Amino acid sequence: MEIILVKEKETPGTWRYKEKKEDRPMTVYLTKEQVKALGNPDSIKITITAA
Repeated sequence: MEIILVKEKETPGTWRYKEKKEDRPMTVYLTKEQVKALGNPDSIKITITAA
């Protein structure tokens, strides 16, 4: 399963990325250093696999 998260809100130490879904969206918080290491993307893709 792949999920696309879009940069939504900046806080003093983090960026919030949120899925564009109304019911139960996934939200991920990344530190500004993590976002910078990823190249400061406006969206990120997460791949989820069963273990």
